[in-house]
Amino acid sequence: MLKSVNLDERLKKDKLKKILDESLGNELGQVQRDARNAGLPVIILFEGWRHSRRSEILGRMMQYMDARGFRVFSSAKFDKLSRRMPFFTRYWQLLPEPGNMTVYRHSWYYQKNESEVEEGYVGTRTTFDHINKFEKMLTDGHYCLIKFFVHVSEKQQAENRKKSARELGKAWEPFTDIYTEEGRYKEFKERYNVMLQQTDTLNAPWHVISGDDVDVAEYQVFTTIVEVLKKAVADYTEAKKHPLPSTNISDSNKKFDILSKADLTKTVTKEEYKKKLKEYQDRLRVLQIEAFHKQVATILAFEGWDAAGKGGAIRRVTAALDPLGFAVHPYSAPNAVERMFHYMWRFWVNIPAPGQIAVFDRTWYGRVMVERIEKLTPDADWRRAYDEINETEKQWSEADMVIVKFWLQIDQDEQARRFKEREENPEKVWKITDEDWRNRAKWPQYEDAVNEMLGRTNTPWAPWVVVEAESKYYARLKVLKTVIDRLEAKLKEK
Repeated sequence: MLKSVNLDERLKKDKLKKILDESLGNELGQVQRDARNAGLPVIILFEGWRHSRRSEILGRMMQYMDARGFRVFSSAKFDKLSRRMPFFTRYWQLLPEPGNMTVYRHSWYYQKNESEVEEGYVGTRTTFDHINKFEKMLTDGHYCLIKFFVHVSEKQQAENRKKSARELGKAWEPFTDIYTEEGRYKEFKERYNVMLQQTDTLNAPWHVISGDDVDVAEYQVFTTIVEVLKKAVADYTEAKKHPLPSTNISDSNKKFDILSKADLTKTVTKEEYKKKLKEYQDRLRVLQIEAFHKQVATILAFEGWDAAGKGGAIRRVTAALDPLGFAVHPYSAPNAVERMFHYMWRFWVNIPAPGQIAVFDRTWYGRVMVERIEKLTPDADWRRAYDEINETEKQWSEADMVIVKFWLQIDQDEQARRFKEREENPEKVWKITDEDWRNRAKWPQYEDAVNEMLGRTNTPWAPWVVVEAESKYYARLKVLKTVIDRLEAKLKEK
């Protein structure tokens, strides 16, 4: 892709200033305001050669835009902990709000290159396939993503470097810690060509900019932003007015029957429960310490029918743990802030650090259950979520996380009995709501949705564990034993 760039292109002196003053500058400000008014979140990446004057281009752009409307970040400034988290963690956490812009001076592309060329790099890595899928999740989630690569010749790069060294003086030294391309132009040109070719997609194409003349580069960048944002705002506005037509939920091509295979007669005696509970909790306490020392993070995801015993199972797990090493994150319907972001954002912000345990009481699977059944999201969106969730969990797993997903299974009669018990018990009546009864009335629809969820997202890296939960004692022990087995297996690998 770099061969097609005309690096000889030049603009006459003061021509760009005239264009900006007469029209282009106003257009930059206007498309930003249009995006804000439409509620369109925008992400702009400025990648390219070192010393391609990207900061100068970005600084000029900001003169014509409202600085209150966007934030500028650099993955080169991410701390050591951020680099050891799943690769895209910080990028998810820094998503822009509707109508705002996030601009990266160095993005996930810089971080990927850094992880490959820097000796002794400590942190997680990624692949171009993961990058393409991450970007598709963003664009499918109605984020406008604009990617620039500023290309310069080897000669121009050297001249720009000397100029920067002269202008910055002693302040130049700290920047030399960033990996250098000096003396390796051909090597990096091939590296960048591969990167551009493998990540130039229909939903997130690259805009390769001629950078030997900075005025030409600025003109190409600014006109591209105006053109892309105008179209993106129009498309986004139209999509909100006329969303994709919904299809019937029963149109799923493949049917799954998983829940019916659960043996709900499984139980244990009270005496065995007490004995095993202490044994398992003692073992889990030891494993938590070992996982901390080996910096293994753990995600425990709990789903199940209302009144299936998720809370009781979670309490028996956390009772064994040091409170400094875990956090429980309960989720219900997204609030006003959470609805402003991609549906996975609110889970990424609570991903555990190395050595920590995160317990999710309800999870990202609400996308393909309650949001599906209650028609809270278009069919096209929840159908797409199966692949998005599998991809996300794969990224977590590749970052050395243990992922344990539980579905607690009871039948309708047992649920009705527990609902009535809660209503009659003053200490438990707060647990039962009108919504629980409404959901119960849709049991068949939820059962179909759960079966499909289990079938489509049961992967080698994040398998489902169906917990037979009519006996609370049995369910709690199975949850504890499963967590122990999964941790032991992972720690043995380490």
